[in-house]
Amino acid sequence: MRKTYLILIILIILSVSYLFLQCAELYNFSNVIMALVVPFICVFYLSTHKNPKLYFTAFLTLFSLAHILAFFSETEYLHENLIYFLGNFLYISAYMSLIFGVFKGMYYKDIIPRFNLTIIILLLLNSYVLFSLVNGDLAINSPSTETVIGAQETSKYVGTITLEADALPLEDTTASIVLEFVYNLVILILLNVAFINYLYKDNTRSFFLFIGALCVFFSEIIQYVTRFPSEEISLNIICFLLIVSGFMCFYLFAIQNATKNVKMVELD
Repeated sequence: MRKTYLILIILIILSVSYLFLQCAELYNFSNVIMALVVPFICVFYLSTHKNPKLYFTAFLTLFSLAHILAFFSETEYLHENLIYFLGNFLYISAYMSLIFGVFKGMYYKDIIPRFNLTIIILLLLNSYVLFSLVNGDLAINSPSTETVIGAQETSKYVGTITLEADALPLEDTTASIVLEFVYNLVILILLNVAFINYLYKDNTRSFFLFIGALCVFFSEIIQYVTRFPSEEISLNIICFLLIVSGFMCFYLFAIQNATKNVKMVELD
């Protein structure tokens, strides 16, 4: 069986299992699946590709560590502050690794003249979003409003790393405010870079990257709007499917040949 079909089948099985566990309100078990999805993709990618891309390997590895750390945030094995800051630092580093890898394949002298108006519009939109973030009107992940899947007590987090409400007054700390700002900024940079890359190359590989970034972005939006993880099982499932779909697209992006003229997906 081809490797791409194999990983797709396994991810479908994991998704169905997650759906069943969420419907059965077995949140502890569904959290295990959530924590293992990205590490599974990471191990599969490294074990089935002889020459894995360094930046994509760093992206998957750092994100996997952060996801596993997020799982332990619901235990008492690690200090909450350590989980919060270290975990979200790993998320930020993971996204930066992916952004760096995409940047390497872009030719700025050609891109800026061709898409100068698009870049200006994106800069204006991002400036508005960042201005709203600073003023507290909008936060992709607000550290003062989120809750853990299946948990009854409110906890605070950026990304998927949680922190108990009485562990640290996050809204009053400069470090947490900066961390939240940087996290959201990196998400926006990834989405914008993926969009410009798709406009420039206009091939299947860049399309997968853009769709993956879009899925991740909307999963973050859902987390903010619904105070994710919420008691609405359907919203938890949608967010999980967006994350799985996003990383499947990232995987397809990584296994494609970096050529500007590729139009069809070549399953290995």
